[in-house]
Amino acid sequence: MMEKLVAMYEKGAITADHLVVESLHMLDPHCPEMVLSALPLEILERMLKYVGEYRPRRMRSNYGPQPTPDQIKAAKHWLEAKVEK
Repeated sequence: MMEKLVAMYEKGAITADHLVVESLHMLDPHCPEMVLSALPLEILERMLKYVGEYRPRRMRSNYGPQPTPDQIKAAKHWLEAKVEK
């Protein structure tokens, strides 16, 4: 599924923000690298910004329900360890 979403992004069928939110929805908080390691660096950087600005119960996009706080926390921890700021 991740490969399909990344391909859609690369073809311009979805935006970077859409890919960020969809990826976070699929993220297993106990194993975030399964989703995050498949993403291009520019998406990881965009995701790092998104998780830094995340506020529970506040809408940040119109792509459906927001990721859960545990998905955000796991992504933020992984991203801060793997992606240079």
